[in-house]
Amino acid sequence: MKRPRLAARSRAALAVLLALPLLCAVAWTAEKLIVIEKEAAIRKDKRTYGPRLASVKEGEEVTLLERAEPWLRVEYKAVQGWMSESAVTDDPDVVLSKDRAARGVRATEQSAAGRGFTPEVEKEYRKTNPNLDRAFKFLDQLEATKYTDDKILKFLEEGRLVDLTAGGEK
Repeated sequence: MKRPRLAARSRAALAVLLALPLLCAVAWTAEKLIVIEKEAAIRKDKRTYGPRLASVKEGEEVTLLERAEPWLRVEYKAVQGWMSESAVTDDPDVVLSKDRAARGVRATEQSAAGRGFTPEVEKEYRKTNPNLDRAFKFLDQLEATKYTDDKILKFLEEGRLVDLTAGGEK
């Protein structure tokens, strides 16, 4: 009578031993994504200003857990949450800002080039539209300013662009 119980235990142990390499392979092949923003937020919810669980710096890796466009559920240092898919890439050859500086490439050049708005195009546009100098200066100042989530939410709420009491964005 003890023999069948031992055989069942042996089969269970054998199944675990056989499954272990498969589980390791799945963990090993988990998709890693590279953060391409200076600082990207991992949020509790799939909302632009949902509670921030963690901040990830440019060049650091997160593990993809789930896709729900335009959001990705990721894990970073044992924190799981949601991140905008525009904050990461799976391109192992991506040029990060520290690499850009070493190559003499401006921080916005890579993304602008993807849209066709290179520094050369901007220079030509400024030359043919001198009436926009004030606007370009204002945009440069705006890009250089650091805005916290709290400041942005306050601005949105004061302008009635978002209803925080409803827990979401309009």
